[in-house]
Amino acid sequence: MITTEYIGFLESLFTSILGMAIVFMSLVFLAIFVMIVSKVIGSLEKTLLDKKSEAKVLTKPVEVPKKDNKEALKIAVITAAISEERREPVDRFVITNIQKI
Repeated sequence: MITTEYIGFLESLFTSILGMAIVFMSLVFLAIFVMIVSKVIGSLEKTLLDKKSEAKVLTKPVEVPKKDNKEALKIAVITAAISEERREPVDRFVITNIQKI
């Protein structure tokens, strides 16, 4: 414990190393916790999606307006995000309606 106004080099070095070790260990535990939680949630998603009946895929895809390239780009980005989140290829689902929330 620090009882004087002056801290020696070795004591300050030990205090710095101890502080960095505590921060590093807490970051390691946090990273492990995040990995475990993401695996648990991923497995729960798979089991819940498997239990549900597969959504009926519509045969008629959404028509994209030819004149509005920004709208087509938005639809492409949203489709890619949904495909990544569901971990399914784009041809396995059809987006029928996009609403701004």
